[in-house]
Amino acid sequence: MISITRLPEPARLTESKEKWLTAYLKRRETRPGLRPDSRQYGHPEIRSTLEAISYNKCFYCERKLVETKGEVDHYIEVAEEPALAFDWYNLYLSCPDCNRRKLSNVMIPVSDCLDPCDPTESPADHLTFDDEHVRPKDGSPKGSKTVQKYKLERLSLNYLRLKQLQQFCELLLELRERQRRDGRPLTQPEKEVLASFKEPQHAFSLMFSTYLAKLDL
Repeated sequence: MISITRLPEPARLTESKEKWLTAYLKRRETRPGLRPDSRQYGHPEIRSTLEAISYNKCFYCERKLVETKGEVDHYIEVAEEPALAFDWYNLYLSCPDCNRRKLSNVMIPVSDCLDPCDPTESPADHLTFDDEHVRPKDGSPKGSKTVQKYKLERLSLNYLRLKQLQQFCELLLELRERQRRDGRPLTQPEKEVLASFKEPQHAFSLMFSTYLAKLDL
């Protein structure tokens, strides 16, 4: 998870959200468990704006949404707050696993967790990594609750992080070997190649920020 700056509300949502919400709440009067139409809140314009916000990564786990398509997620579940079904600030982009496996707001409230869209708080202050494993930083309660709520330590996610970490380590070893062979420090271009792993568009960039800081790079 990294800090995300939310872009302005898409025009399609601005134009239609009141109509969509009124119709949805009306239908819920006779069908209390009814969910909103995903074709509305998941409209291509809305989805593409969310993709731009997160560099086409899951808001929660930072998995790149290439092989698997992202889902427009309600930060606070519609079952709990139906009035937020089409609220721009309640719409996030999630990988299918984070969306479907996350614990409900009743079990772990979002207020107890990190919000990637909160400009006042940085996930880097609450999360760290041991190899591919995400951990609460300095025992952070928010970090711990975030890992629990979104199941950020699930095996499939650890596997994806490990693959990325292996690529990074292979590159680092190659550059270190060049260093040793040529009897010189890392060049600025070499440092920039390594630093590209922590850029926000890269998968799991917070993990790489953590490791690059440990390497003083």
